[in-house]
Amino acid sequence: MNDVPNTAALSCSGISKRFKTIQALDDVSLHVPVGSIFGFLGPNGAGKSTLIRVIAGLISADSGEFDIFGLSSRSGHKVRKHMSTLVDRADFYKNLSAFQNMKILGRLTGHAQDDRIDDLLQLLGLYERRFDQVKTFSQGMKQRLGLAQALLPEPKLLVLDEPTTGLDPQGMHEIRDFILKIADEQNVTIFLSSHLLHEVELICSDIALIFNGKLAAQGPMQSIFNAMEEVTVELEVQDAPATIKFLEQSELVSEITPLANAIGISINYTNIPELIKAMSAQGINLFSISQRNRLENYFLSLMENK
Repeated sequence: MNDVPNTAALSCSGISKRFKTIQALDDVSLHVPVGSIFGFLGPNGAGKSTLIRVIAGLISADSGEFDIFGLSSRSGHKVRKHMSTLVDRADFYKNLSAFQNMKILGRLTGHAQDDRIDDLLQLLGLYERRFDQVKTFSQGMKQRLGLAQALLPEPKLLVLDEPTTGLDPQGMHEIRDFILKIADEQNVTIFLSSHLLHEVELICSDIALIFNGKLAAQGPMQSIFNAMEEVTVELEVQDAPATIKFLEQSELVSEITPLANAIGISINYTNIPELIKAMSAQGINLFSISQRNRLENYFLSLMENK
């Protein structure tokens, strides 16, 4: 394991980047806690990939700086000694096997130990296919192989740019599961850019939202949800008509929508426990309560204010 300072995994301060008439990044500052799965969220063209390319050293910022585990970007390439990136789709020598591709990259980076390669292929569910040509792999398998390659140098910060783009639902599900597994078993902080709200809500502990190059919000996911004025909740109950009549009289609920198999309501996030207690006191049989699209609601509320 790399011995790294106990500080922020990634801190950006005042980063700006302009491409002719487009201000891709405008004074972006963010803080990625060690051990987090950090979702960097925004619509296409918001500036997500531009910031990642600045951090990865593929382009230079016009102004601002960043630190990775306490190492400043002013120190040159050394700043990335604890970081690995997977930008865009992973690509390989298609007529070579997964193991051979890993071996080639390992020789280039000084991490070609067979045991390490085998362990990573096992971690990403590719060990049984390690000697098969990559051209026989599905896109999801190729993306998992890309994750394995990114983990070869034992990074402490793994930067992923839209890692599920182009995958079918099964492939997206697999990548999400493996990202959670990597964070848990490899002791890696993950910085994940995405425009898929549901994906981020499922796996990220912290988020930052960017619109038109400007950072709109950041913080722990739960804190952001706690600060939301209203969320959309679906209630599955035994007696829908009686429940609707009760909800119509409740001051806790602002909107009620009968659905095919549930009742949709709008409610302040912090008032949900009080509503459940009130329903129980009225003898309403509540089978399930689920919050839908919390991050989407928050995202849309921010966009309305832009």
